[in-house]
Amino acid sequence: MQTSQWRSLKGNFDRSRRELRRRLLEPLLLRRPALRDVVMRALAARGHLILCDLGDLRFFVDPGDRAIAAALIWQRGHQRAEFERAVAFLSAAGRLKANSVFVDVGANIGTHTVYALHTGTFTRAVALEPEPRNARLLAMNLDVNGFAQRVVVVPKAAGGAAGRAALHLHPRNKGAHAIGFAPADDGGESLDVPVVRLDEELGALGIAADDIGLIWMDVEGYEPQALEGLGDILAHAVPLVFEFSPRRYDGATKTRLIRLLAARYRRVRRLSGTAAQADPIDALAAVDEVDDVLVY
Repeated sequence: MQTSQWRSLKGNFDRSRRELRRRLLEPLLLRRPALRDVVMRALAARGHLILCDLGDLRFFVDPGDRAIAAALIWQRGHQRAEFERAVAFLSAAGRLKANSVFVDVGANIGTHTVYALHTGTFTRAVALEPEPRNARLLAMNLDVNGFAQRVVVVPKAAGGAAGRAALHLHPRNKGAHAIGFAPADDGGESLDVPVVRLDEELGALGIAADDIGLIWMDVEGYEPQALEGLGDILAHAVPLVFEFSPRRYDGATKTRLIRLLAARYRRVRRLSGTAAQADPIDALAAVDEVDDVLVY
């Protein structure tokens, strides 16, 4: 047998063997969460990142994150349907302002900032993320999608007053870091981070309320304080999406938050559902589960 024929046969055999191995091992590893987590933790422990190619967008993720990273790796998306639903609702209501600024509060690794700029509706963005490892991935994701020059990254938390606070870190969910409480019983690590009022920070960047098209806020139960820090921006009823977390608020805080919104906004939509009509703001009083809500 000639050398070229032997190499061709061997190449075909090696390819067939690899494909058989993939078909046998991939279902075993990837369809069983426990085994899948072992693989992901091993990658994370070695400092590796994973680049998720979604076709039109790409994201670098930490494989040790079981929340946003896991959704991007295994489900090829994170809250993109909710984001697109919010944009569609605002467009139908005539409240989607063209060539405006998108403000991402608790931006994590930048999924929503990337979604926003990808729509073409928003020309630039401001992204606040106080946790350094998340902020690093945020900057990488802006760069890999070609948006780095259009975004100001602010490595700070948003609150009701300027100062500093302890950011308690979740050991597995990199989007669940929280101010005011430890998000996991087996956690214990925290960071001292700067806190700013949003109205002051945006003002320092030369961004007025009329420039803002949409504010997206996910700050793990710290929403009442962050919303208070918007100050006069709320008086302009700038469209706002935030994670409503009623079980993390006491009764007085929940009531005060709803009153703050009701004084400035008329309608609310829960983004997890497909309700045909918007509800009045007071409908939030009956909500007792965490949900992303759009007020406008």
